[in-house]
Amino acid sequence: MSDDEGALPCKVVLIGESGVGKTSIITRYTLNQFKSQQQATSGANFVTKNIIMEDENQSIKFEIWDTAGQEKFRALAKVFYKNAAVCILVFDITRKSSFDALKNFWSKEIKENAKKDVSKK
Repeated sequence: MSDDEGALPCKVVLIGESGVGKTSIITRYTLNQFKSQQQATSGANFVTKNIIMEDENQSIKFEIWDTAGQEKFRALAKVFYKNAAVCILVFDITRKSSFDALKNFWSKEIKENAKKDVSKK
């Protein structure tokens, strides 16, 4: 029996400006590793992580999309919002401009391209 068998899929997309730490968050969550230097994501990366909800006797397969934040890849990001259950907006606490971009660009992108009931964190 595979780990995926019977698992409920949950598409998660991390979005935000380039260099805010999306890849680091994903690497820490999926592999429990941290790299102080990380290459910028080109286009998008995809990883999965299964968790078991013991109280529910159910497993969830998180399908985690790491999108590139560079302006030249922004048009691609629209594709990744489709069927996403969760969009995680990421910013760098030391760069106010990355927080402003969430309000001024990325939130609008989600509103225009994601499902109406997508969870935004």
